[in-house]
Amino acid sequence: MNHEKSEVKEAEKKVGAVLENLEKETGDDVKDIGLEDMVDTDPQTGRPVVKKSVDIKTTQKPQKRWST
Repeated sequence: MNHEKSEVKEAEKKVGAVLENLEKETGDDVKDIGLEDMVDTDPQTGRPVVKKSVDIKTTQKPQKRWST
């Protein structure tokens, strides 16, 4: 069981690094992240399949200005 927990911790670190990079590139703050089920079509069978999708919401950082 501890092995699974260490894998989860490692995955959280990787996701955190991706989100931090996203914030640096966009200048936005990550507001919310969620995992959603999404229906797609299997290209081999043509049948519908349910896949996981990540939804990331960001908000614009307020610009800081010094009064002069």
